[in-house]
Amino acid sequence: MSHPSGGPAVQGEDPSQDWSRLALATGVTGLAGMVMLFSAVIAISSLGEPPLDAPSGDAAAFFRDLGAEWAQAAEALASVGMLVFLWFIVGFALLLRRAEGDPPWRSGVVFASGVLFSAYGVLDASWDAAAHRGGELDDALAGYAFDVGNIGFANAWLTMASFAAAAGWVVVATGMLPTWTGWMAVCSGAGLLVARFLWHVDGLWFLPYGLVWAWVIVTCVYLVRGRAAGAHGR
Repeated sequence: MSHPSGGPAVQGEDPSQDWSRLALATGVTGLAGMVMLFSAVIAISSLGEPPLDAPSGDAAAFFRDLGAEWAQAAEALASVGMLVFLWFIVGFALLLRRAEGDPPWRSGVVFASGVLFSAYGVLDASWDAAAHRGGELDDALAGYAFDVGNIGFANAWLTMASFAAAAGWVVVATGMLPTWTGWMAVCSGAGLLVARFLWHVDGLWFLPYGLVWAWVIVTCVYLVRGRAAGAHGR
């Protein structure tokens, strides 16, 4: 008999232990990534990010402040946090895949959507570039860079919506986690989809966006506590 990892099986070894360890690692990396990400977000928010419809001059002043060394370190921490969160995405997609069975198309959507969201968080450099040249930007260019960052963020909601909705569907269908957590994910995904069309309405997006992250926290806690049925197969 082969070991699930591809090597020879160890006599008496319980294969479900590997999945239990994966569930634990997935929950831990999800929580760790969120701590790093939102620590950076809170730090940067202290600069006083202007509203979406603020004059371009306010955006230019914001980017000059964002060029401070500590603010750039916070931006880097946010990217690292998103990369750590990618570990959660991969692990969670594998757990969903085991719970879903064949064909694993919904868990595949979870994986692809999560990778797109994480890639945006790691690779998007519109605000970093503007802050790097903050002292040289005129107001019009600063306003453009500010809008590029905000609209890119709004587009990223669609990847989050797909990730949450597909994951919630698997949870509801398989009972891997409590059914209410699955519906929580589906509703947050639907809300983010609607929010993308109303992205210019200040503050409206925060409810579904916050609900997605609340669902991630709940999911990670269940995984860390070993309460995910998918960690033990079907």
